[in-house]
Amino acid sequence: MSIFEEWERFSFDAMESCLSNEEKEFASALKLITEGNDLLAIERLMPLYKESENPQIRSYSAELLFNLYFNRSDWNGLEQLGLLDDPAIDENNRLIAKACCQVDPVALSFPQAPVDIPMELSLSGSPTIDVRINGKKKRVWLDTGAGMTVISHSLAVDCGIKVGKGSGIEVGSSTEKTIETDLAFIESIEIDRLSILRQPTLVLADEMLTIANPKTGEQIVIDGILGWDLMQHLYIEIDYLEKRVRIDEPVQDADGENNLFFCGYPIVKVIAEDQSPLYFGLDTGANKTYFGQTLLSKVPGLELEKRTIHVGGIGEVKEVEIDSIKELNLFLKDGQPITFYDVRKVLPDYATFFKLDGVIGSDIAKDGRILIDYYNRRIEFN
Repeated sequence: MSIFEEWERFSFDAMESCLSNEEKEFASALKLITEGNDLLAIERLMPLYKESENPQIRSYSAELLFNLYFNRSDWNGLEQLGLLDDPAIDENNRLIAKACCQVDPVALSFPQAPVDIPMELSLSGSPTIDVRINGKKKRVWLDTGAGMTVISHSLAVDCGIKVGKGSGIEVGSSTEKTIETDLAFIESIEIDRLSILRQPTLVLADEMLTIANPKTGEQIVIDGILGWDLMQHLYIEIDYLEKRVRIDEPVQDADGENNLFFCGYPIVKVIAEDQSPLYFGLDTGANKTYFGQTLLSKVPGLELEKRTIHVGGIGEVKEVEIDSIKELNLFLKDGQPITFYDVRKVLPDYATFFKLDGVIGSDIAKDGRILIDYYNRRIEFN
């Protein structure tokens, strides 16, 4: 296994005595990302991107820097580094960032008291809430697994949202299907008394936001999805038991446990029964938790069985045969136990650079709640 493959699996101390200074700096930047210290990671990565003679380190540094700046909506930083024109970066992401450079930044206005609103689950298990988009009431999903906010073409027309046609942007779905999309900026989103102005959004054809229930044939129609690009700025509690969503302005909390970071995907740090660290993505848009191939080599003795299931994503549902783990026992960093049943194997790669051990879905809190506080790099399940 190469040193890059070790790092992809979050093994930052592998072969340390044999590493060059550049490789040590790159490994330290990766570790800082997992600790939620994005600014220090950027400081380590910038000289590697600009000066490294190792093409792999230079390319990976470019990709990680773009990811960190993109997640911070720092479009000017991307432009100043020259990353908007770097061919090492996915062209679709560069097109989105270039468009965002041309408009004023997103503005959030929080009310004095927390927002507390009803929530319903979609047929796929995703939490949904009512919002007002440019004054019109719409129902949207809360999906941490969606990197960007998404709306249907019909919603854009109904709400008077100007859509930039022919952008050439394509996005991938959870079933690895490529979908053409356009980019727009929503003038106003209101979640009760919370106001969001100038929110960037991808605009998909209506049929791409219609999912068929494989068991009943019922059509799941999605008006829109509030993605991680917006949810990361909120202190948000999704209460599955009471069917409520509570949103507040995040505030600094030095006492919280750091167990959440972002690298192309929100990632939760958990612990196996033997106390080894594991890294799972967070996807509130998925009704089930999934495991990745790397988990099998980190946690011995897992009992697997073959299952045929229907996998649904934006624009497509397909039947696949996958491995499934009967029971998986994990712990949060504070020792809180978590048990999953019928854990299926994840299909695509999600994170930037890293190979995840799995993806946590909404089933982790089906009888409780999820509290997401990315500002403090913390997540709780209870």
